[in-house]
Amino acid sequence: MKKVIIDFLYLDLNTCKRCIATDEILKKALDILSPVFKVLDYQVKTNTVNIRTRELAEEYKFVTSPTIRVNGIDICNEFKENDCKDCGDLCGDNVNCRIFTYEGNEYEQPPVPAIIDGILKVLYKQEAHEDKIYTLPQNLDKFFTGKSNSCDNSCGCNESQQNIQLKGENEMNEIKIYEPAMCCSTGLCGVNINKELLRVSTTINALQKKGVKIERYNLSNSPKEFISNKVVNEYINKNGTKALPVIIVNGEIVKMKAYPTNEEFEKWSGVKLYNNKDQTNSSGYVGGCC
Repeated sequence: MKKVIIDFLYLDLNTCKRCIATDEILKKALDILSPVFKVLDYQVKTNTVNIRTRELAEEYKFVTSPTIRVNGIDICNEFKENDCKDCGDLCGDNVNCRIFTYEGNEYEQPPVPAIIDGILKVLYKQEAHEDKIYTLPQNLDKFFTGKSNSCDNSCGCNESQQNIQLKGENEMNEIKIYEPAMCCSTGLCGVNINKELLRVSTTINALQKKGVKIERYNLSNSPKEFISNKVVNEYINKNGTKALPVIIVNGEIVKMKAYPTNEEFEKWSGVKLYNNKDQTNSSGYVGGCC
């Protein structure tokens, strides 16, 4: 069986629409290619890497965001960038991100065929990976510098997130989620249920049953909690309520503007959500609401 390693390298999946869209499009492309890989006897491994620091950029020889590599080779033959307002807002400066070129057209959000074609071309060409001397592009250096200064270690999106002190096996980590104003404690009201809130509520319910201490506060139901918590208060004063939700573990912000993934819930709680017989969380929401 032949091995194929696909790396998706990006700067941000919370704010940057270009990175978010490319991530989703890559997943669709890989779903389409799955039976092809099986017929061709390819064993595929996908790595998703958030290039948060200069050190990671140097480790992966990262040139532009977003980047998709197959066995270390960029699927894009051309290197083009334009101004990315989302990443610029993150670092408080002008930053360029990748443009994908396909059949003579340029895309900030690549079409599925462009990704599929790019992956297959690399596989069929079987090009050797060349080790080139890497220098951090000035554009990325500007991004990391600006982001570090603008975040001021309060948003958990830079290297400080790696320094969160998780407690030992016999001590339970304390997870707190501060959310925007909602109709009730979970936001699961009305006819059109938000799927992300459903996932979060289901996951929290499952972890709480396993003894994990998780508390949720939203601006409608618990405004005093946003005032009394100094870390959250300072964060909102700086970023505004549009930057919610914000996640705190053991008193430190670990994530902003997005809810934790199931993997992050497991990491911060130290508890596995599902056993081998139940690998999904599609059983539905269990809990109260209005």
